[in-house]
Amino acid sequence: MILKEFYNRNKPLINSIITGIIYFIFSWSVDFNEGIKVLFISVMMFLPGLTFPLVTTYYKLKGENKILIHLILSVLIYHCSVWLFSGEGVIKYITIAAGIFGSLLYLIITKLILKRDISFIQIMITSLLSGLAFLPYELIGREGILIGLAILQWNIFNGIVLNHEFKRSIESH
Repeated sequence: MILKEFYNRNKPLINSIITGIIYFIFSWSVDFNEGIKVLFISVMMFLPGLTFPLVTTYYKLKGENKILIHLILSVLIYHCSVWLFSGEGVIKYITIAAGIFGSLLYLIITKLILKRDISFIQIMITSLLSGLAFLPYELIGREGILIGLAILQWNIFNGIVLNHEFKRSIESH
């Protein structure tokens, strides 16, 4: 019962960690198997943009249009971040910019569309940390394990903010 209660109070963070670990393992597997690379590129073009909001953002709204708009914008923001990320090797530190951009816009639309109580300071700090998660990938080398680590960290940083907001919302009810 204690584990269930802990999970129910920390769903966004726990789900973001689990999802991040899955993407970490998937990213790391690219280092071991060339065949997985094609699957990885295909899946990673859109899937995290959909899975992250679905496992961390609890849609407690009456307006289904807002939920759909949030999901569509989440996928578009993620896809734009992937497009930015594709400039790696051509533009120095573009992966860091992609991490910042993705987190910043995702948290802003979550705050504005879903009316979540996330401060702009939280958004700015989380976005900066999310971008810096890609620094080892930029500095050490472009390996699957390092991109996986960056994705895991991005999930954790953003999951912490969403979890904090989630806990406040369930405590106030």
